This record gives sequence, structure tokens and C-alpha cells, in this order.
Amino acid sequence: MNCKLKLLGAALALTAVTTQAQAQKLSNIFADNVFSGTSDMVTDVMDTLMPGVTNVRLGIGPAVSPEFEGSKHYQVNALPLISLRYKDLLQVDNNQIRVNVFGQKGAMVKSENFRAGPMVKIDFGRKEKDSVDLRGLGNVSTSIELGAFASYMTGPLQYRIRARQDVASGHKGLLADFDVSLAVYRTQTTIVGAQLGTTWANSKYMSKFFGVVASQATASGLPVYAPGSGLKEVSLSVGSEMKITPRWAIVMNAGAERLLSKAKSSPLVSLRGSPNQLNFGVYGVYSL
Repeated sequence: MNCKLKLLGAALALTAVTTQAQAQKLSNIFADNVFSGTSDMVTDVMDTLMPGVTNVRLGIGPAVSPEFEGSKHYQVNALPLISLRYKDLLQVDNNQIRVNVFGQKGAMVKSENFRAGPMVKIDFGRKEKDSVDLRGLGNVSTSIELGAFASYMTGPLQYRIRARQDVASGHKGLLADFDVSLAVYRTQTTIVGAQLGTTWANSKYMSKFFGVVASQATASGLPVYAPGSGLKEVSLSVGSEMKITPRWAIVMNAGAERLLSKAKSSPLVSLRGSPNQLNFGVYGVYSL
């Protein structure tokens, strides 16, 4: 137990030494919306296909995503896929770290179907130069989100809730994700899963990404808009992994998102963008 507590402390310390400036440099490479979506998809596939394993997996592939959340224009990026597993205790997927206090073999407290513990996620923010539609709105700095998660699996279904608060003065907001995942097809070498989810965000988060203050209105030509808290979107995604050899696999994900309420009514979305968002990625992955 003492060893596991030390590992928990080391995992959380990992993000403490990742400064906001260093994370901001990474944001020049990664498109946060599709990068984060891939993280969630990889987590779900790994949890279902190989629970309790210890390995490191590295991959890269093309990914298609909107230029920013709410955009009607799309971009193609070559994105990395990084996954680390230590039993069912420590899990790292791209820009998020999760520690299972409750979990299967290797967790601090053994539980067959229930997982829960602390988590850390880096949100790389948004740059004005990412899209012509963002001119005059300025940048949203990188956020380091600290929080916790809980999930419960019953048969092919997994129910999950996650809550996170920015502690690095990026968007400064609070978010809560709710989703349910289903293992649609599963063999020794292939897993196909689907996920339906939604995200609630407070007014600070919504204002950063969807609001328009007076100075931004003057610079951008958009009307002033001050959104409150509420459900940000509803999303449906499908992910799969197919083993080609014992070490090589193909990982794919595709998702559709519909912005809701305060996000949908933002002039950035209603006048320049679209509430309908799509993303797609294919990755070649190598297991060390």
C-alpha cells in the first residue's frame, strides 16, 4: 500500500512540474478537441480490451477536426497517440493522467466493476491564429485541470462521471463530463466501442471559449455575448482497435458533437461557425 501511495504521489507530481509555459509550447502541435477525444477513446478501448495490463504504447496518424470547437472549417493534423499502463493503477492517455484508487488487479482498493480516483488533464487552450474566424478574440491559455472520476462497469456497459477545475489560470473554469460506453463487438484481437456523452461547464469556461467581451467585440466585429453555465454539448463517438501483430495495431475513432444552449447561441458559432462538429482519426500504434 505504501508503494502504491508513493506512485500516486509521483503521478500527481508529474503535472505539478509541467509548467504552464511548457504546456503552451505543446499546444502549438496538438489540436486539443481531437487530441482529448482520442484520449477518451483510447482509455475506453484499453479498459475493455486489456484491463490490468502494464505496457507503453506509441502511435501517430492523421486526424480531421474543426479548427476550433464551434468552427465550420476543418483541418488535418498528424497527431501522436501516447498510452501508458501500470496494471490497473496508473493510466496515462495523451494529455490526461488517471490513478485508480478503486480498480482491478493492481489498484489500491480492489473492485471488480468500480473505478474511481484522482485525475489530471491538460487543456491546450485556443490560439487566435488557429482560424480566421477567431481574429480579435485573443488566445485562451493552457489549463491544468485537477479533478476526480468514477466509473462503473456492468456487462458491456460503462457509466462514468468526471469533474475537473482549472488551476493554472487558463480558462479558469469547472467542467463535469457524463457518459455511457458500450462494447459493441469484442474478440481477442478486436474491440469496437461506442460512447454517448455530455459536458456541463460553468460560466467561466463558457465565457472563455464562447463569450465575447466589449474589447473583443470591437476587434472582431462580433456582438457582445456573456454565456452562463449549462450543458455545452452532446456527443456520440465510435472507437476501435484491431491487432495486426502482437505489437502492432490500428486504432480508429470517429465522433459527432452537437453544441447546445449557451454554446450554440454564441455569435462565434451562430454567425461564423456551426453547432455540428465532426472528427475522425486513424493511428498506427506500437506496443513496447
